[in-house]
Formats: sequence, structure tokens, C-alpha cells
Amino acid sequence: MTTIERPLLRATRVIHSPLVDSRGERLGRVDDLIVRLADAGYPPVIGLKASVGGRQLFVPVDRIGALAPGRVQLSRDTLDLERFERRPGEVLLDEDVLDRRLIDVAGGRLVHAHDIALGRIDGWWRLVGVDPTRRGRLARLLPGGGGDPKRPSSVLDWSDVEPFVGHVPSARLLLPLRRLRRLHPAQIADIVEGASHDQGEEILTAVEQDPELEADVFEELDTHHQREFLRDRPDEEAAAILGEMAPDDAADLITELDQERRAPILDLLPAEQQRKVRGLLAHNPDTAGGLMSPDLVTVSVEATVADALEAVRTSSDDLPWQAASMAFLVDGDGRLLASVSVVDLLRTAADRPLRDLVQDNVPPHLHVDEGVEQVALLMADFNMTAAAVVDRTDRRVVGVVTADDLIEALVPRQWRRRQSAGGWPDYASVGGDADIPGPCRSFFDAARILSAD
Repeated sequence: MTTIERPLLRATRVIHSPLVDSRGERLGRVDDLIVRLADAGYPPVIGLKASVGGRQLFVPVDRIGALAPGRVQLSRDTLDLERFERRPGEVLLDEDVLDRRLIDVAGGRLVHAHDIALGRIDGWWRLVGVDPTRRGRLARLLPGGGGDPKRPSSVLDWSDVEPFVGHVPSARLLLPLRRLRRLHPAQIADIVEGASHDQGEEILTAVEQDPELEADVFEELDTHHQREFLRDRPDEEAAAILGEMAPDDAADLITELDQERRAPILDLLPAEQQRKVRGLLAHNPDTAGGLMSPDLVTVSVEATVADALEAVRTSSDDLPWQAASMAFLVDGDGRLLASVSVVDLLRTAADRPLRDLVQDNVPPHLHVDEGVEQVALLMADFNMTAAAVVDRTDRRVVGVVTADDLIEALVPRQWRRRQSAGGWPDYASVGGDADIPGPCRSFFDAARILSAD
């Protein structure tokens, strides 16, 4: 277990302080502290950037006797005149981190590094955290720097923080994907939207190592940022992202692209995805046909409850859990006869014929051309989490509208980003898959496992 000695030391009480020799005589000024982020754990202070006699010099760690508030003392009287030159992996705390935005991975938000906390570990100083509070910024204006941070609650542990490094010359580092995977795609999208364009690109460059996660993040971005980050990408890259997205989200994004790019990108989509997207584009986006997903679970009415549960269990991993929470019973021509929840299927004898579950009246459903208001009224009146969408001509099932699709259409655009309100819940802390809250996924997984038994 790593033990950090107290009290901590504010980096701002060292940067720009006097540099003195072993006898305490002033030699120059400390311009910056240098750490190496490539090292695991808490990055050690490996040297100083200092101004001595009008020259900027590098002072290695073995020449430093002590870091203290208000001054840095050398371990010997002489100083090698080695000109400062940044080396790969080195980060300057004042120039590269202080007063810049960082990602609070634990909180799923952007924070400002108003100050930087150093702590002694095994006898030497390391970067152990950042102070994102106003107290940290105000302390820099007080005589003596306001003292050193003694309350851990005011400092974010460095293990929970990820800095942007795209602006760092020769850093050659990317945001680690393993850290970003701790966040829900909506949290990552919030961070991208709150960051600068270059910082957003840095995040998206990291997540593109996981095409599925990249697509999920693009689904969560608002329209402005979707266009912004696809604008400079070649058509092939844009098509690769849309190919991983849910068909309804891909169709929405296609309509937001510049007119001259829509057809070429659509032609580059995988055949099945292209078929689904083209079908959705035929509908007004403010109708049930425009809101629906073409992916759902349909089962022949001639099958049994066990067959229906097996269809749910073996449905594609790409099928959202909200859509897979319902099975839609159809006749031989694909006409809707009944809608049955997975919960009701689990409560019914496995060998019972599905035809026994069909009522005399047609189940509540939507027509492709009904507006958002009619969708909302139907789903609210019948307490539906997923509603079948049918063709008006012959009641053939063509898609499903889920509650989250409806909520997204109804929620005002300015409400959709919650980052400024304090961040999102840490879904990763409760378990489950990365794309949805743990409790919801664990219920649906349980349903699939039980049906297999």
C-alpha cells in the first residue's frame, strides 16, 4: 500500500520560487517542476526547469536537496549548466497541467487544476493530486500561498484524474482507453462537448480503438458536435462509425451531414445496416416510423413460451435491452397479434403455446405515420416500455419504439447534457455492462440465463 506523507505541498508554492545552493544563497528561479507521466502510479518529480543567469537550465533530481514552500535548495554548491530541453514523456506541471482542464474519471466530468498537490512517498516528492476547488485558486492569491492542502477532501487523487496531453510537445501519449471505459458513453460525450475541439479529438482518438464504444459516444453527442467531429473525417471513417451505431441513430446522423456527403457515406455502410438506415430515412423523423428501431424480437404465434424465451436469449448483442424486453407475436404474414414482456414469459409455463396468450382484441400499437404526441399518449396510457410499430396497410410489424427513444424525442435539447449540474452517476461502480446501468443489465441477463435453464 502506498503511503503519502502529510502535509501535502502545493506546487504553486514551489514554482517561481527562489533556487538556492546548499548554503542558502540564491542562484536563480524555479520556472517549473518536471514529472514523467509514463511512469506507473504517482508520477515522480524528476527535475526542474530553472532560470539562472538569464539561461533556462535543466536541474536533475539528483541535484535537488529539498523542495519546500517558497524555495528549492540544491544538494551541492555547483550547478551543471545543462540547457533545458523537453524529453519524451516529460510533463511540466505549470505549463502543461496547472489551470488546464482534466478529466475526473471517478466523477465523469471536467475539472480545472487550480492547484497541484505534491506528496512525499518513500522519501521523495510525487504528483499525488489536483485541487479543482475555488479554495485552491484563492489560496494562490493569499500571502504565503494560503498554506498547504491538509484536507484530502479538497484534492482529487491523481489515480482518479486523466490529463489531456495532446498539447504537450513530444509527450507521445494518448488518453488511456482503459480509463475511459470506466465511464458511461453519455459521460464521455458530456466531457467531449464541454472540452475544446482539440481535447474532444484527443478523447475520440482514444475511444476509436474500441469501435463499439466510439459509436456509442457518437450516438450520445449532440448534433452540433456530431457534425463537428465528422466534418474532417474521410467518408470511409465516417461510414465505419455509422456502421457500428444503432440504425435509428445512424439514420438521424446521416440527415445531419452535408447534403453532398450523405449518399456516398450511405453507400459505404455494410449491406444490412444500409438496408435498415434507408428504410428509416423513408419516414418523417417526427413520427413513429422516424423514432423506431427496426431491430426487435418477433416470434411466431405457433411457437411456445420456451421458444419465445430462446429467441430473446439468442437475440443479437447489438439489440438494446429495452427492445429485447418485449417479444412480439406475429402470424405467418408478419402481422402483429400480441405483445408479451419477458417478465410475463418467465412467469408462464415453458410448454404453453403462445397462441394462448393472444387476446381477441388487437394489442396497443403504433402506425408508422403517427406523430410524437400520439406515440407519447399511447405509451403513457398503456404503461408501455416498448411499442410495436406496424405498417398501416396490413398491420405488419416493421419496428419498435422504446421508452428511451420517446424520452429523447420529448426532452428539450438544452436539458440533455447534465455535466454542468454535477456529473452523472458512476454506473461502473454498480457493475453490469458498460453501455447501460448495471441493475438494468443484470435483470435482463438474468432473464436470458433463466430461459436457458
